[in-house]
Amino acid sequence: MITLAFNKNIHNLYMLNDIILFAINGGGWALKPILEKISVDKMGYFYFTFIRYFVSGIIALPFMYYQYYTHGVPKKYNNNTQAFVQDIVVWGSIVSAIAIAAIMANYYLLEKYNSSFVTPIAEGVLLIFNFIFSVWILNEKITKDMVVGVLFIITGVFMVYCKHLNMTIF
Repeated sequence: MITLAFNKNIHNLYMLNDIILFAINGGGWALKPILEKISVDKMGYFYFTFIRYFVSGIIALPFMYYQYYTHGVPKKYNNNTQAFVQDIVVWGSIVSAIAIAAIMANYYLLEKYNSSFVTPIAEGVLLIFNFIFSVWILNEKITKDMVVGVLFIITGVFMVYCKHLNMTIF
């Protein structure tokens, strides 16, 4: 009985931890476009795109150094550092190039429009493309609930964009 109560309390603690992490994640991602809008308005979308990634790289280096020297390469590489470095270069280059192009487009839009207009559309389009790419590239399964959810997202994006089209729904 005591073990069962202890396990339930541990499970509740993990769930609380997850809720806190979701709140930090959501709050951080919600605050990020506001701060980006301020930064883009101050220095322009082009400069801020590269400054953001440059500073992020500097911040990441000590963490990467610590991870590598305390844990080595991920286990799936079987201590093959050359394969690990090759994947870092290949996948790091692909993902970084796509991310820079995407964030530059986002910052251009933030320089041109309000964050309350750009962010819901950009995030909605992100979710739609993520759905498509997850099915196409990762062969993830589609459920009816997912399709309905994506249709709601498309509707929401359209409703936000209606302001730009000088349309009123409600």
